[in-house]
Amino acid sequence: MTQNLMIETSSLTPTKEQVRLAITRIAESECPVLILGEHGAGKRSTAAQIHALSPRSQAAYAEIGCGDLNTDTLLPILSTNGTVYLSEVTILSLPLQDFLVSSYFSSLRPQTCRLLFGSQRELVDEVRSLRMNEEFYYAISTVTLRIPPLRCRKYEIPGMADELMTYYAKQFDRPKPVLCSEVMEYLQEHSWPGNLVELQTAIKTFVAIEDQAISFAALRASAPSHRLRANHAPLSLKDAARAASSQIERQLISEVLAATGGNRKRAADELGISYKALLYKIKRIETTTYGKTGVLI
Repeated sequence: MTQNLMIETSSLTPTKEQVRLAITRIAESECPVLILGEHGAGKRSTAAQIHALSPRSQAAYAEIGCGDLNTDTLLPILSTNGTVYLSEVTILSLPLQDFLVSSYFSSLRPQTCRLLFGSQRELVDEVRSLRMNEEFYYAISTVTLRIPPLRCRKYEIPGMADELMTYYAKQFDRPKPVLCSEVMEYLQEHSWPGNLVELQTAIKTFVAIEDQAISFAALRASAPSHRLRANHAPLSLKDAARAASSQIERQLISEVLAATGGNRKRAADELGISYKALLYKIKRIETTTYGKTGVLI
């Protein structure tokens, strides 16, 4: 039976160093990884980083859409020595999910290929609607990376913009622009509903056109007329304290599970609670977060 190993960081937005360390830790293992995030948030680049930092880095790396798979195409993939990123796992057919459970996850032999999975959707919802096999869900979500949208990582935007300008300046053989303060302020205030893809398009425009006034006008004209706004009522002090306590408990359980390789009995001993109590706490965490556990990246 597959155990759901939860690895979490602080509820605060992680720093670049925390992100790098989390990806490095996961890359060193051989376990499958589920990468969740909005369209364009960076799931593909995260999968590529995991491969590049892994012991398989010298082997082949491939990205394949789950809609293009059938049994005949899947079998050769599983026999490769590298890493394969299967994007949008929610569209994988139920027969192929069953096939992976029986032929890949249930095998007692070391797996030849390492599989990474990506999705824009919450898989718990797919399980509840019977579009995903529950056993398959637990098998692929042993370690889950959760990538926040770019609007929640605005501290990264200046560095990303600089790297993108360097890249496109070289690609287009143009001088690297120096963005004015008004443009930089807009880049950090914009909600970026298209995430990294939208930012890449914006920076590409600044480099290609070489006229900041024209490029800036085009960027503002293409922006949505509304901003994404949080819709949360303020917490009372009592509620905030309860939430903080739950977060600390969840993080401690996650860290001990990670240290014991997902062995729940050993984790219960380390935590000084009964095995039954640990199972109850894990179930409560999964219920209160609707299955949204994972590394916050």
